[in-house]
Amino acid sequence: MSNITLDNVNKWKDWGMALIACSKSEEKEKDKKPAYEWNGKYNSDGKKQYVWKVDQTVEELASAKRIAVIHQPDKKGAIGKSFLTVDFDDPDFVASSFSSLFPVSFTIGKKDIAGAIRATHIEYEIDPEHKPKKKVSFENSIEVLSNTCSIIGGVDRHTIWDVQPVRLLETHVEHVLQLVKVVNFMQHVAKAFPAKGGRDESFLRLAGALAHTELSTELKEKVVEKLCEVIGDDEVNKRVKKVQYQERQLAAGVEIANIKSLCQNLNVNNTSLLAKAFDELKPDAVEEDAEEEIDYKRTISFADLDDFLTTDFPQPSYIIEPLVSDQSIVQIVGASGVGKTMFGLAIAGSIATANGLLGMPSVGGPRPVLYVEGELPGSDIQIRINGMLKAIDKSCSKNFYVSSLQQQLKINDRGFTPIQTEQGLIEIENAIVEIKKRSGKMPVVFIDNISCLASGLKENDADAWSPIINKFVKWKNMGSTIFYFHHLNKGNDSSGSTMQHRTIDMVIRMRKPDNKQKIKTFKDKGVQAIVDFPKWRLHDNSQHSQEHMLICEDWKWEKLPVLTSDELEIVRMYNEDLDVKEMAKEIDLAEKTIYKKIKHLKDKGVIKDGTNKETADRKTKEIC
Repeated sequence: MSNITLDNVNKWKDWGMALIACSKSEEKEKDKKPAYEWNGKYNSDGKKQYVWKVDQTVEELASAKRIAVIHQPDKKGAIGKSFLTVDFDDPDFVASSFSSLFPVSFTIGKKDIAGAIRATHIEYEIDPEHKPKKKVSFENSIEVLSNTCSIIGGVDRHTIWDVQPVRLLETHVEHVLQLVKVVNFMQHVAKAFPAKGGRDESFLRLAGALAHTELSTELKEKVVEKLCEVIGDDEVNKRVKKVQYQERQLAAGVEIANIKSLCQNLNVNNTSLLAKAFDELKPDAVEEDAEEEIDYKRTISFADLDDFLTTDFPQPSYIIEPLVSDQSIVQIVGASGVGKTMFGLAIAGSIATANGLLGMPSVGGPRPVLYVEGELPGSDIQIRINGMLKAIDKSCSKNFYVSSLQQQLKINDRGFTPIQTEQGLIEIENAIVEIKKRSGKMPVVFIDNISCLASGLKENDADAWSPIINKFVKWKNMGSTIFYFHHLNKGNDSSGSTMQHRTIDMVIRMRKPDNKQKIKTFKDKGVQAIVDFPKWRLHDNSQHSQEHMLICEDWKWEKLPVLTSDELEIVRMYNEDLDVKEMAKEIDLAEKTIYKKIKHLKDKGVIKDGTNKETADRKTKEIC
């Protein structure tokens, strides 16, 4: 069976691939050399000059036995983008077992002896200037191809990841080259690892050897975890923990295992392919940059105080002041079920209607919104949006755009294309541009949530986040504000690599209140969350960034100080003009205790003498 079809050929060409047939005749079915033709010229020795046949029609390509993508089409007289291929060349398919370490992209495979399809090629788009300067190739293991071509379709080829090849930045290319060296080492380790018994010591020595490299801790842990999967070891957590243990030992000056002791443990000599593969993980010698010529006339820009204080610098602009600033990237992070989507829809509705939120005014009128929801059924989203709009008594049908999973499933049985891929991000970007055409304004974009929309994302890998964050930065500079939703880790911080925080402007963290802080009077399900701001570039350490309780019942949002449930109930009853005796009956506290709590709340400025009728129905005027 072949993955060469007319539709696939057209799709590959649409991706920018310059294609060439690699079987020239029925008699040469196994021929993998690119098709060639005489160019009408002769060499100095009188022999004909032959060049690759790069001008084949789609129909000719679709009828070929094999098709390859040309890595550098401009050098072959073809039109297309430049590509880099990670080629798994291990006949035992051990190297390909580590293929998931690489960024997800268009992936081709073959069947192994058992009939399982194993990765053989991963294709990436690159800038021609970022082509590797040195060949990275390990015989019968893994290599990088960037000078010729690689077969992506044919009688023995199967498509594993049918997604548009990811475009690698220069730093990403370097990371992929590093991974190639890591996989070469790890496949030798996997083949030499003991089948049973003594594995604990082997993992300890492996972690010690890795500690002597400059690989990131995250990558070391990932390769150890993957090794466990490859060799069928189920004590994963125990094995992975050895990585940081050995790093701490080395940092403390303790002598730890190295590659020599690992080789001894695995019964291989110090000149083995395993040892040589480890040498490849050592950092290359850094060439000293040539001294930059000094310009002794260049100076910094400066002004006297009169000029400086009268200079018209751009001021921060807001959509909802001060919560949502224009052209910013915002992360809403919280535990599952804490109300992230409810709060996100409330923000989106406030932006689309210019209705303001929690007493914070909208600025500049209504703005279009694109809400991308990757988890909830369409009917649930309808119910929530209708409830939100009914509560604020507003309509925004031409300003509020929704993209749900069920909508995608109608046109694509795989749902959303993962947004860590270039294809997934392009699809959203095209929608953003279309909304700009319809409305005349760049939309505020909501990505809800990363776990669903970037399925398979290696969260702890900084490079895995790069395509997403870089695209968010692009959309920001195109004029959008971007909200994206994520979940908390065990330490109550945003899950995954801290790389995602480097370019974002604001983090809104929502945590579930403990039992002493929960409100117990909700008739139906409501939102109760402790909200704080681990990062807020415009308002760090200001009154706006103070921790508070966020409450929503029947889409009526309220902000309160973080209080105990008894204190919150006293505030509510005080605003409803209940006297102390009535309060005591409702919350089963002594009147004396209630008086003390009221005094404490007054001292904190939470409640004031005289009922504020404007907030008696829990519509606060405080800003979030």
